[in-house]
Amino acid sequence: MQICCTKKLNDEMGIVPGKGTEENDLFCWSVHLITVKRRKTLVAVNDSNRYGFVLHGLKAKDFKHINELLIQGIRNCLRDEQIKSEIIERYLHVAGELVFSKTRGAKYVARLNKACERVNIFEDSLETKELYQTNVAKRMNNELMKITQESDYTYPHALLYRDFKLFAGEEIVKCEAVDIMVKLNLDRHTAWRRVITPVDITFKQLHIILQAVFGWKSYHMYDFNILDEASKCVSKVISEFEEVFEPRPDCPMRLDSEVNFSEYAKQPYKITYCYDYGDNWEHEITIRGTNTEYNKTYPVCLMGEGNAPPEDVGGIPGYVEFLKIMADPNHVDYETMQKWAQSQWYRSFDMELINKRLENILRV
Repeated sequence: MQICCTKKLNDEMGIVPGKGTEENDLFCWSVHLITVKRRKTLVAVNDSNRYGFVLHGLKAKDFKHINELLIQGIRNCLRDEQIKSEIIERYLHVAGELVFSKTRGAKYVARLNKACERVNIFEDSLETKELYQTNVAKRMNNELMKITQESDYTYPHALLYRDFKLFAGEEIVKCEAVDIMVKLNLDRHTAWRRVITPVDITFKQLHIILQAVFGWKSYHMYDFNILDEASKCVSKVISEFEEVFEPRPDCPMRLDSEVNFSEYAKQPYKITYCYDYGDNWEHEITIRGTNTEYNKTYPVCLMGEGNAPPEDVGGIPGYVEFLKIMADPNHVDYETMQKWAQSQWYRSFDMELINKRLENILRV
């Protein structure tokens, strides 16, 4: 494994770089040392796919075992992409021991500088208690870019998957997923979605997924209620924007960003999702099963039926009236309602469009 260091990093480590001989870009990482929020920050970028990771808050003692930190950083970023552990270890084995060298040329330095710019842009996401920066890596690797003038825009994480599929010669992603059925209560009307999603997500991320599959725009407050088989409240999961709520001694309240869906997805709990306390859209979430061999890092809408109401339509009574007007071109309010529906981005259920949106939804 060739670690191609800038002069600043070499000086910090106190080493004389050797001459690199690695020709395969996949086994080369360009690395620079910058200062962010008065802390030493190491930025590493793969020379083949521009995928990067960040170590923030390095101290003098850390540079004495920088080899181990770099290997662990590479291992962490690949694990975060749900790449199979056996493929990660095969990659590290084939790459061999770390060899430190100078940077390999202007092209690679330019890519490294671009990554450093992104780290500065995302500095508010840096965690002071952790060296490896999961959130910053997720954001910097989800930035659209062009490889050549002729190529389409793509993402570093997409190029990483491309490279590792070629390297491994097989499917490279494996994670545990949960198959859920979500039914929206519309009285006499029907709207439901069946979704499979990685189970290792927060309830905040689940909220974002449900917004996408039903076409909501996240304009309003929401919560999740988790009940046991006897319909006793186990937990009420609320958003961080919930400014006013009445604590219930019989039902613990937790923040959606701090609760993992996997805590409740494997037990026979009844989970309801309420969106927009005014219109009061209630969704019943049913766990259909789990898949331990899921080969994607994002959710997929498997099937669905019916349209979700537009935002601020006025609850079920308002939605019934909305449908009545929209079904009658001769109605006095038909044109007005049509324009209003367009302003709310109201559209029919489109599974292809939904799945396109879901591909990067967990990287936000």
